[in-house]
Amino acid sequence: MADITSNQMNSILSMNYRGLEDMPTSLMSSHSAADVQHLYMKGNRLTGVPETIYKFENLTVLYLQSNRIESLPQTIGALKTLELLDVSFNYLEKLPEEIGCLQKLKRLYAFSNRLKQLPKSVGALQNLEVLGVMKNEISSLPAEIGRLVNLKELNVDSNHLTSLPNQLCCLGHLQELSASNNNLLTLPQDFGMMKTLVNIFVDNNPFLNSLPLSLKSRTNEVKIGLNRCGIKEPPEHPVRAHQHVKIRWKNYKTIIILPKQISQIMCLMSTDMLASPLQLSVWKRDPSRDCDEISVTLCHDAEFMSRVPSLLELTLRTFHHVLLIRDKSDHGVTLPQNIEELVHCPTAHCCQCNEVLFVSAFPFICQDNFSPQKPDAVFHFLGLCCTEQCFLQQLSGCL
Repeated sequence: MADITSNQMNSILSMNYRGLEDMPTSLMSSHSAADVQHLYMKGNRLTGVPETIYKFENLTVLYLQSNRIESLPQTIGALKTLELLDVSFNYLEKLPEEIGCLQKLKRLYAFSNRLKQLPKSVGALQNLEVLGVMKNEISSLPAEIGRLVNLKELNVDSNHLTSLPNQLCCLGHLQELSASNNNLLTLPQDFGMMKTLVNIFVDNNPFLNSLPLSLKSRTNEVKIGLNRCGIKEPPEHPVRAHQHVKIRWKNYKTIIILPKQISQIMCLMSTDMLASPLQLSVWKRDPSRDCDEISVTLCHDAEFMSRVPSLLELTLRTFHHVLLIRDKSDHGVTLPQNIEELVHCPTAHCCQCNEVLFVSAFPFICQDNFSPQKPDAVFHFLGLCCTEQCFLQQLSGCL
């Protein structure tokens, strides 16, 4: 075990690459631990972090990357002054819920671990600006991530994600999102409404073959990485609650996946009117049986399968607008917390009139170039409309 000399016990303590298997007890028992502000223990053989880590009560930077750490103690939440925590390149399968107690944390790195999920308490990190969890085994992100009001960079590359939570659209300071090397089927529909978001990297998501229509008008402002996207057809039976929209552009066929929250598709039925070049087949996914196929063709003056949204959709839209009024006046209706969280975060906004959408929508799909620098890079754009009128207005603009 390495000796800790008095001249090492200062505000910056570096113990990198020393072959340590445990944190030295002399360090942990020393009264000077409270004086340490930066602790570096990179490239050792640590398998854990002692419960007494709380003794570093004034710690602002903690580097523990490139060890063999399997778990973090609950007492890590006692590091109230911590601003940077790096636990990358370890064997962590989860982060403790107490991580949410680190109220001054600005940067959290947990690259190359074995994380299956992030704790819901991560949403309590109100000062977090950078979150990096690339190269893990995360299959979904918690909705609470939408509470990270100061988050600027989010890196979830090389995980097992099939979708991203709509709550990401609530992040008013997010500048860069990197979600490459996943299995994404869709992106949140309101990404284009995030004015601070200028970098979106979703390369190597082979099933992702459409972008939110809200991004179409911002392709000159937003850098979008799409290399090796849409190179595979989505699985025949996609993740539960997702729905297929099979489209034909002239002689070209593809399949688009709708947001999983959309449970009622409103679409055209009549094939007698003047048709556009776009044809749709809608497969409503019933998890208990095989998909039912309904063939439809988009046209100027057609009848719709459903002319009005579902009662649930209308109720959610109404509550959303009521809550907006309540938030401005600081009084009004009180709802159960889970319902209030739902209506605060719509699935999308109508691509024509900006009305909020939750479970019912008219899917609108078009093709266009997404990059002026790559004129041959044609991609699909998916939008959602709230009414028949909005759908036809969008359609007329493409014909």
